Amino acid sequence: MSGKFDLSNGVVSQVFSVCTINLINFAHGATLGWVSPFLPLLQSDDSPLNTGPVTVEQSSWIGSILCLGGLVGSIVYGCFTDRLGVKRCISCIIIPNICFWVIVYFGTSVYHLYVARFLAGVTGGGIMVTFPLFIADISDTRIRGILGSCLGLFGNSGILVMYILGDFLSYRTVPVVMMSVPILFGILMCFIPETPQTLLRKRKVDEAERSLRFYKGMDNEACDLKREFEKLQNFVLNSRAENNKLQFSDFTSPQAKKGIFIGIFLMFLNQFSGIFAILTYAVSIFQESGSELSPGTSAIIIAAIQIVGTIASFIFIDLAGRKVLLLLSTFGTGMGLSCLGTFSWLRAHNFDLTGYGWIPIVSLSVTVFLFCVGLCNIPFFVLPEILPPKICNAGNAISMISISIFSFVVLKILPIMLQEIQLHGAAAIFATTCYIGVLVIAIIIPETKGKNLVSPENV
Repeated sequence: MSGKFDLSNGVVSQVFSVCTINLINFAHGATLGWVSPFLPLLQSDDSPLNTGPVTVEQSSWIGSILCLGGLVGSIVYGCFTDRLGVKRCISCIIIPNICFWVIVYFGTSVYHLYVARFLAGVTGGGIMVTFPLFIADISDTRIRGILGSCLGLFGNSGILVMYILGDFLSYRTVPVVMMSVPILFGILMCFIPETPQTLLRKRKVDEAERSLRFYKGMDNEACDLKREFEKLQNFVLNSRAENNKLQFSDFTSPQAKKGIFIGIFLMFLNQFSGIFAILTYAVSIFQESGSELSPGTSAIIIAAIQIVGTIASFIFIDLAGRKVLLLLSTFGTGMGLSCLGTFSWLRAHNFDLTGYGWIPIVSLSVTVFLFCVGLCNIPFFVLPEILPPKICNAGNAISMISISIFSFVVLKILPIMLQEIQLHGAAAIFATTCYIGVLVIAIIIPETKGKNLVSPENV
């Protein structure tokens, strides 16, 4: 970022904007966490559904159909981001999120829950496509990593709050409480301008200049503002000229192929590490693991650990760098899963584990912490730093579609895996994926810390 500007004002505007958009991410996190406390109720004889207790097969669909919604959301929001603008697309995410809570409140059939979870996935798909672009557009290089970490912080906070609410509130009360969050999000979004890049692409020059002043904290008469705005104009004009000529060959250059491969692989690793699936079925996992604590309490502890891990990522992401945290996070996740799987295998083979019932909660806590430090968040906001600007939006959409497919597979098969090969078998598969991921990250993925996304070499 060239020139000097009022960093304090710029940081305040950027933090306010990122926290505002993440309110809907918080609400989405709650929809993700909703399955864990309420699935055992839905499977019991006290099920609130008129269709009766849900089966294992139905449970796997309740968990996994969210990812089909994510696939649709990624495609829809990916297509409309350039046409409507990043901020407007983010504002539209309120619709499927509110619909989720309304359907859960009024739903009386397992099929209603399928629809609700599908819409929750649409919300997630929209978040994954639009948030990295918004943060890349408005953030200063020095705090871009920190702002990107907010994605995991707010999402994991939503999961934690849902675990707690699920332990204390009734099935019908929770949706009423949670609908307040997207409503607040809708109100605060009125105070955030569209990104300067989007406005320039729509040839709204005056509005783009006001937006840049808002996000960078610059005085209207400052020479730095004019220089910054001219540089941004040149970047957008050159990018638009290139995007008008977007061809298949643009995706076959070495840089493009490497960027798309890295994006898809990181999404694969994010899901096939198994942590998202484990958190989705947390209560059921702890029932299987043999933890000394109650499943509900264990799930709340794990969700709290998520927050601690995300805060650690928040602190270290722009100090240690993306690649280092990815390596530590992926290797640590694999080690934690190995420990959990070993305990489960010993328990399944009737070894005397008296006095060691604390191992599942401790090992999974460490695993979740290390996952949140890097592997949870970095794959999403590092994409604009890796992909060539010309194919950034398209490559981002491809990666988001891929993670929807990967997460659907993992969420669909995990309940079946727990039944067929038990927890230790599933943990072994996920841990092996992590170890392979460490090698790929070390060899292929570059460090992108401090990369300027609006620079001549990127145009």
